Amino acid sequence: MKIGFLLWDVQSISGGANAVIEHASGLRRRGHDVILISLQPVPAQRPDWHPGLAELELSNLDSAVEHKFDFIFATWWTTYFELWRFESTTYAYFNQSLESRFYVDRPPKLLNRLTYSLPLLFVTEARWLEQFIGWMQSHAKVIRVTNGLNEQLFPCVATPPDRGRALRILLEGTRELAFKGVDDALELLQRFEAASDIEVGWLTTNSLGLKPSIGGQPVEIFERVPIHQVHAILRQFDVLLKLSRVEGVFGPPLEIFSQGGTAITSVVTGCEEFMMHGQNSLLIEHYNRGKVLRYLDRLFKDRAYLARLQAGAIATARAHPTWTETARKFSLALEKLHEQHYANSHLRPALESLSELRAHFLQAVEEAAGVRASIGQGERVLLDRYRQLKGLPAVKRIQSWIPSNVKQFMRRYLQPFLQ
Repeated sequence: MKIGFLLWDVQSISGGANAVIEHASGLRRRGHDVILISLQPVPAQRPDWHPGLAELELSNLDSAVEHKFDFIFATWWTTYFELWRFESTTYAYFNQSLESRFYVDRPPKLLNRLTYSLPLLFVTEARWLEQFIGWMQSHAKVIRVTNGLNEQLFPCVATPPDRGRALRILLEGTRELAFKGVDDALELLQRFEAASDIEVGWLTTNSLGLKPSIGGQPVEIFERVPIHQVHAILRQFDVLLKLSRVEGVFGPPLEIFSQGGTAITSVVTGCEEFMMHGQNSLLIEHYNRGKVLRYLDRLFKDRAYLARLQAGAIATARAHPTWTETARKFSLALEKLHEQHYANSHLRPALESLSELRAHFLQAVEEAAGVRASIGQGERVLLDRYRQLKGLPAVKRIQSWIPSNVKQFMRRYLQPFLQ
């Protein structure tokens, strides 16, 4: 089979891209013709942050549209709107999170929800997302394939290594995305009473130039580290502190489990897949961040409790499926659909229409932003008051009494005067 994966950028280091590369590599090993298609220009020097990139075919969008695919996957919501460009038997979405939650502004949130408007083939790694997709698109076929743990990149240790007297804490995440909670974690560590007795590291794809210190000691920063070097960093730390507010299923806690560490994380979607409070990790509610300091104090003072959590973490990592196993499950699911002559190529015109709708919507948003910028403060107040007036229950009741044909006539009559 010929299978394509649309990525935003093959150079970007992320857990989502890692999952795509692992599945693509597994499909290639099973004899399928796989292409990673980047919406951003493919660099002349092949990216090497993941070893799987060395063996996979990389292509830009213009070259890839010449191929005919059996399956073509969007892997990020913006790539969904490029699916129509390809000729494929099956159009699919490898959906790893509810990505509208990544944004504060309404336009990207609304556009993101369009990605659930058609019954494509959906593949996801999370139980909660499988359920959500079923609610949003009841006619779609949904396949759930658990994310794996790469046994070559993250070989499980038998016991936690000796890390010395200080409690060694690792933060993980980029500062580009506020919902990753890096600044929250740094602020809490500044308040930790035993801050002088801890050592802090930070694994990130982008620190935005920040060089923090905790307890008078600089935080050791590991930035844009190739994935084959990550396990050596994780092995140096007792506990991962990750306070992200939005996740699909996060990988770093499982990865540090494999290296003999435990984790303190937010209760977030996907954590239920492998995290068990008090057995392999500690979980906190978003509204109760003060627990972080209490948990760190407990781990610092009670090393037997820390050891029990770390032992549970190692057991969890050892029992977790490998990427070899989960990629095989992904491949078998696609092979079965191919044998059954599953197809949804009739959705291509609808995908093109959604892409056009997105373009018109963005243009309208841009024009509205320009108009709003040109409106004076007094006019803006009047417009806001007008909107409030329209929302009053009494006004809505009066509107409900007016027949629709009268409303339409008045709009047509007044339109020339309002232009």
